[in-house]
Amino acid sequence: MIDPRQPDFDNTPASPKRAGFGYSMLGGPRDPAVSIITPFYNTGPVFHETALSVFAQSLQNFEWVIVNDGSTNPESLAMLAEYRGRDPRIRVIDLPINIGPGGGRNAGIRAARAPLVFQLDADDLIEPTLLEKAAWFLASHPRCDFVQAWTVGFAYKSHLWKCGFHDGPRMLRENVATIMAMIRRDAFLDVGGFDESIVGGMEDWDLWIRMASKGRWGGTIPEHLAWYRRRPNHADVWQDWDGGERQRAFAARLRERYPDLTADTFPTCVPATPAPYENVRESLPLENPLAKHGRRLLLIVPWLTMGGADKFNLRAIEQLKARGWEITVVTTLPGDSVWMAQFTALTPDVFVTPNFLRPADRPAFIRYLIETRSPDVVLTTNSELGYLILPYLRSVCPGPAYADYCHMEEEYWKNGGYPRYAAACQEQLDLNIVSSNHLKSWMTSRGGDPARIEVCNTNEDCEEWKPDADQRASVRRQLNLDPDIAVILYAGRICDQKQPRVFAQTMLALRARGRKFVALVAGDGVDRPWLQEFVSRNDLDDCVKFLGAVPNARMRALMAASDIFFLPSLWEGISLAIFEAMAAGLAIVGADVGGQKELVTPECGVLIPRSTPEAEAAAYTDALAPIVADPSLARRIGEIGRRRIADHFQLKHMGERLDSLLQRAIELRDTQPRPAIPPGLGHELAVRAVEYQRLHSVADQLWSERERLRQTVGAASPSPAPAVSGASHAEVELAGIQRSRFFNLVQSAKRNPIYRVIARWRWGPQWELADPNEPAEQKLARLKSSRSYKFIQAVKATGAYRVYALRRYGTLPAHEDDGFNHTNGVSVNPANKRPAKT
Repeated sequence: MIDPRQPDFDNTPASPKRAGFGYSMLGGPRDPAVSIITPFYNTGPVFHETALSVFAQSLQNFEWVIVNDGSTNPESLAMLAEYRGRDPRIRVIDLPINIGPGGGRNAGIRAARAPLVFQLDADDLIEPTLLEKAAWFLASHPRCDFVQAWTVGFAYKSHLWKCGFHDGPRMLRENVATIMAMIRRDAFLDVGGFDESIVGGMEDWDLWIRMASKGRWGGTIPEHLAWYRRRPNHADVWQDWDGGERQRAFAARLRERYPDLTADTFPTCVPATPAPYENVRESLPLENPLAKHGRRLLLIVPWLTMGGADKFNLRAIEQLKARGWEITVVTTLPGDSVWMAQFTALTPDVFVTPNFLRPADRPAFIRYLIETRSPDVVLTTNSELGYLILPYLRSVCPGPAYADYCHMEEEYWKNGGYPRYAAACQEQLDLNIVSSNHLKSWMTSRGGDPARIEVCNTNEDCEEWKPDADQRASVRRQLNLDPDIAVILYAGRICDQKQPRVFAQTMLALRARGRKFVALVAGDGVDRPWLQEFVSRNDLDDCVKFLGAVPNARMRALMAASDIFFLPSLWEGISLAIFEAMAAGLAIVGADVGGQKELVTPECGVLIPRSTPEAEAAAYTDALAPIVADPSLARRIGEIGRRRIADHFQLKHMGERLDSLLQRAIELRDTQPRPAIPPGLGHELAVRAVEYQRLHSVADQLWSERERLRQTVGAASPSPAPAVSGASHAEVELAGIQRSRFFNLVQSAKRNPIYRVIARWRWGPQWELADPNEPAEQKLARLKSSRSYKFIQAVKATGAYRVYALRRYGTLPAHEDDGFNHTNGVSVNPANKRPAKT
């Protein structure tokens, strides 16, 4: 699939550079799920490319109805003859004379045997999963009568097109859809099909508008799955498609033909709102049995976004593919899917379910993938839905081995995160696979059987990540860095997990010791503005440079230019970035959390145990100072770290280990099978899984709406914020104080340079460093004992303030004990401190 960030318009679905999958039908002829309709009139050799894209479809249970619309060209007829007997799924209908594409399509759709028809012109191309996704979209969205996907324009002119049926009334002004759409055959026949009198082009626009006039409409799959071949001039074939007067006249005729259709009366195809305890379908909407030619893996993941776990998934697919596995990937959460092109470069069988399925249909679709692909192993990693529907999948699909892969425990999220699920679901899994011995011990302490938990480190490629003197010099020139200065790389998402405040205080302390260095901050995140402000306020701009989010290739270049990799995390499994940095020959200074000391030994770096932020910053300063001062020491440490990766943690070692563990899961399934799940119970648990996720989504929406209302009317309402379920009284009161105008006024005053000089002189250089783990009760008590709080209380007790409050708010504050009642900020949900990743 094309990468929208770096589109390669030559790498079409017919390109030999594309990754393959052994799609072929299992068994003999059967009733087709989809009929592909292709009008053919004197088409040239490009038809072979169209055919390649058809036969490469993941939905193999199709019939292809090719309508020969009176072709006269001998070469075209000879080419068409090749396909007549090539495959029993092909039917060629010969029309005696040329009647135009509308008439040809009508003839094909009337002859179609499937309830769904897909329109494909003889020179266009489709991605391997288009038919399957479109058929499931219509099954999941019964209100829609047709569907298409985003389009790639190629050949004469290249572009990416994200318009379509979801643009609705815009279709009254221009045809933003292409002909490549899947339609319910009954709906097509009900509106009378194409108007065969339209022979100058744009007969499809008329069809879509007629559909709308009958109250029928469709949807769009937000993936670039259709490839539309552009011509130098479409008007040389379709006279009405001239982009000028004839096209405007055609649009005017449409308005005359359908006068009652306006933007206000235009139909919509909005998915049905999920209902409480919505049923999970028991019968699947289509058959698509596929033959199997080797070992197969179904990988259940949350999304295809940028991150360490997702990078590991890519590397695992790459390694397993090299060892003969075919891999199917299915996601369970909405996301930006920025790495979809990277995944489809390795396997075309990738399904982002939120793009084409309602939530209630996702468990059944995963069941469908198991039944059609017959995977040897189903592997879940970081997918909450994957764990929740595990009993359902095992009850309806008992054949595969079921395993999971966990990276790290997350005590702050759902009492342990995914490893907690893994330990709790162990009796439904043939094997647990984890990234470290530390995590194995953690899961064992949670009741997991250590005999069923195996370790497979994530590892790294020493050829991809390696020292490069030329690149080092080049990047340093680009960034105006002295060739000999010590460079510290701080890379990752700038958020609480990576402790940017500890990083900031460490840099400040290093400079105070007179060390010469430059720290490169490569990443973005919610705390980046604070970090930039801190750097500017403390005159660290010469020492700390912000590079923003960087792609993988740029990160390799930055590591080549650096000497030390610094990662003071609150938590990690074993950071993939540390694997990369060690392979690149950098000295490591990081946190002794998770399983990191299994990778970073004292010879190749320094790990600092967790304590208070102040103590950690001091310890990190002590660790960094001698390495910064002695470039030869940094090189020696980096060389030892690189050798450790080469000897014990190469990517090929991970591939070999993962391959053997998947085989072990299969053996355990056969020799020590887990208890069977009754189908009725499995189905009920799937219903409850969908309901759990519905309630989770509703809670998120209600929280967002609550915050929106608070921002809208909070300034006019002096009442304190309502208590939040799961939050203590101290947390709620503290959140109210921190939202108040008075609190923000005080914070602004503290940023004043004069105040900062006085504070630094009075309380020391770390006067503003706070413990992020300080209990809310303790923090509230400390705040209420402050001079600022007492001063504001005194002000609010005056008669002048009371007159002001009555005039501005119409009433006095309901509670005078917090001192900060009038708010206009946004609160943080104490019950949901983790970004949604369920």
